[in-house]
Amino acid sequence: MSGLDPAWTITAWERGVREDTLDRAVTLLASATGLSRDQAESADVGSRDAVLVDVLSRFTGGVVQACVRCTGCGERLDVPLDLTAFPRTPWREPGALLEAEVSGSGVRFRLPSTGDLRLLRGRDAVAGRRLLLARCVQAEAGSGEDLDEETAAAVEAAMEEAAPGGAVTVRTGCPDCGAETAAALDIPALLWAEVQAQAVALLHQVHVLATAYGWTEPEVLALSPARRAAYLELVRQ
Repeated sequence: MSGLDPAWTITAWERGVREDTLDRAVTLLASATGLSRDQAESADVGSRDAVLVDVLSRFTGGVVQACVRCTGCGERLDVPLDLTAFPRTPWREPGALLEAEVSGSGVRFRLPSTGDLRLLRGRDAVAGRRLLLARCVQAEAGSGEDLDEETAAAVEAAMEEAAPGGAVTVRTGCPDCGAETAAALDIPALLWAEVQAQAVALLHQVHVLATAYGWTEPEVLALSPARRAAYLELVRQ
């Protein structure tokens, strides 16, 4: 699959256009890898985003503009991101177990998945942390809610070390008020913005060339970008 394949782009857009943000993340990963939706939902966030950032790089050439709101004055800030610097988490099979060492003992855990994030909706940070640990830490260590703080902190540190791409923060200064803003980097949302923009543009091209020449959508999409652009220019003349 190529992130620049127009048929892939339109199909991914069609599947995700009516979905919420987490469902779109699952759709994009399943479309990019051929995984089932259940498998894509169970993939850990670091593995998911490592795949999606590669697809995003094919769309953008390696640089993408992220938008954040200044925490000081509310101004919109455009932040250019070099995707080659994004930490790549090695792909792990859904549910793969890792181990954190705590006071000479091992605590087994898995990395958080998109499915886990879905269950955190509406919960505050404390309740969300307890639920996430309860789901990700193996039962023999006790439920995540019962873990002592030392063990919980060790597991969280091991999660971050194993999947640095699962929680990336962007920091930028505001040129107007000088405040520093930190925001979590949402790779699925950035990829979706590219998919949506390019799919809409492709559909417009199909409409124009189909109307002018009677070609079908597959015939238009099979043309190279250069040939589509040339035909579009002829239609405009």
